[in-house]
Amino acid sequence: MGLSLARILRSHREGKRKRQSDLFSNITTITKIIEDEKFVQSRRALRKSKLLNEIREGNRNEQLVFELDMATEDAARDVASNYERLGFILKHDKELEDEFIQWQSYVIADMWLLIRELVIKKWRSKNQSYLKEFERIGKKALDIETK
Repeated sequence: MGLSLARILRSHREGKRKRQSDLFSNITTITKIIEDEKFVQSRRALRKSKLLNEIREGNRNEQLVFELDMATEDAARDVASNYERLGFILKHDKELEDEFIQWQSYVIADMWLLIRELVIKKWRSKNQSYLKEFERIGKKALDIETK
């Protein structure tokens, strides 16, 4: 009986250490992604895009997303794929996801609003599940920002 209790306690401590190690690893990975210079520059380029801001503000011209220049579309793809990666990492840790989205909600929501029409109307024409994790965290961030 005493041996079983010792094993349970050791297992619990090892599980706690593993959880802390995984958390540290995930936070390190997330920090590297959001601080990456190309990612920062891409977000900046999207905010400056007159066409994306027009779409975001509700211009219902269905063809606008097809008129984006390649540099802006490349920046959008970089941002979207990085948020897709973040969404995938975060969905495996609900607590970390909630904290991260709370912390970064404005930026995530902003990027989702700028890119969503491009994702939905252009990029998903080939693959309906493309960037679903970005969409998921984008919608969560929007919920926080619109409360």
